[in-house]
Amino acid sequence: MKASDIMTLGAATTTATTSLAAAIKCMSDHRISALPVLDEEGHLQGIVTEGDFFRQDLGPFRLDALVGLGAEERERSLASMTVAEIMSSQPITVDGGESLEEAIAIMEGRRVKRLPVTSDGKLVGLLSRADILRALIAD
Repeated sequence: MKASDIMTLGAATTTATTSLAAAIKCMSDHRISALPVLDEEGHLQGIVTEGDFFRQDLGPFRLDALVGLGAEERERSLASMTVAEIMSSQPITVDGGESLEEAIAIMEGRRVKRLPVTSDGKLVGLLSRADILRALIAD
């Protein structure tokens, strides 16, 4: 079985210039924990995950500081910052043709929960731990 056999197709995506407010809304609306970040031609530039919002080394962005603000001020702050400011700009990826065993080894070795699946530098899907678990019980 290959990574492309079980990856999620049509994953929600974002751009580096998208506001953090819009990225959070997209993740919430789709009930997902990560968004691949694409350029205008569909090339993968990075990934933004829920974990990126919780990192302590984000410079001016501090999640704990936002919690104490009023709703309008929180919205203004999140709208003024972009995905580029917190995303992982060199995401760990897997080629769609790689075996599922290799994808699992990458996820375990690099301690990541999901892998963007690429072909010629373009995003073709997203492979998550949930996708792998579902494949274990599929007929």
